Amino acid sequence: MIENLSSSQSEWLTKQLNQINDSGIKNFSKLRLESSQRDFYRFFFLNSSSVILMVVPDGIEESVSSFTEKSKIFKKNGVNVPTIYSENEALGLILVEDFGDELYQFNLSNEKADLYYDLAINELIKIQSLKLDKNIFSYFDDNLLLYNWSLFEKFFINNFLENKIHNQSLEILKESYEKISLNLLDQPKVICHFDYECRNLIFNENKTGVLDFQDALIGPIGLDLASLFKDLYFFWPKEKILTWYENYQKKIEKKLNLKVSITKLIEYIDYCSIQRQFRILGKLSKVYLDLNRTNRITDFPVLLNYMISTSEAYEELKPISETLLPLKEVLNERIAKIN
Repeated sequence: MIENLSSSQSEWLTKQLNQINDSGIKNFSKLRLESSQRDFYRFFFLNSSSVILMVVPDGIEESVSSFTEKSKIFKKNGVNVPTIYSENEALGLILVEDFGDELYQFNLSNEKADLYYDLAINELIKIQSLKLDKNIFSYFDDNLLLYNWSLFEKFFINNFLENKIHNQSLEILKESYEKISLNLLDQPKVICHFDYECRNLIFNENKTGVLDFQDALIGPIGLDLASLFKDLYFFWPKEKILTWYENYQKKIEKKLNLKVSITKLIEYIDYCSIQRQFRILGKLSKVYLDLNRTNRITDFPVLLNYMISTSEAYEELKPISETLLPLKEVLNERIAKIN
């Protein structure tokens, strides 16, 4: 069985796998490493079916209960999330339905894009239609925004870039970040997946399967749209993206009874996307420094370039572009040292 599991975990896992499928275990394989501290494995049974194991280590913010509780709510409201077969909070183990391998990350193409994004919008609107239950979902509020900034400042600027930025420049960035935060807090509030990007979406039986939703919260409407359309792994013509925005706009007017102009929708998405890059740079720097995971470091220049180019389009955010531009060379030198 899996080497780094305890005897209690292995015993529970063997028992649950046999209950799910009594044909016997053929083999298993470890799945991709991401920014999460969780590990994932696919177990194959002798009858060719399979199941996914999620291992949640002790001492991290992510929990089994958060995943299972939100899964039930999503499932009840028709969101296409995997069925949970078994879970054990104390052992940090969850066995879930295997949605296959057709992740958006590796399968988006010009031919599939319109279909994939239309299906993703459909699932997203189901999520956004959920009741804003503060007993289940926390708020994307000032505290979280400040925490995201602290991640960026401490782990990306101070540690990863070894504090090679003037105090005045850092203060300019913080002032601009505060303006972004005000925009986000002023947006219409919906349930947000919080990481609705191509790494967490999968084409499953002609629908979008939704993964990694344990951090879902109440937040600005542009948050998940920024994850979906500004994930920085795919670059589509502006005209094509605009048709997807218009598609979304029509659907929320009908499904959510919410009217938002295209201009305002684009602003919502852009502001959320810049804030998202602040958060991701901080989070991934922390993962690298804490766990020595280097697999996402090559994304850093793309994230920085995106922040520079997007902030240029808004007068109040141009200081972000001007401040980050000199950091490109510093960042490339730092990455070269690691590689």
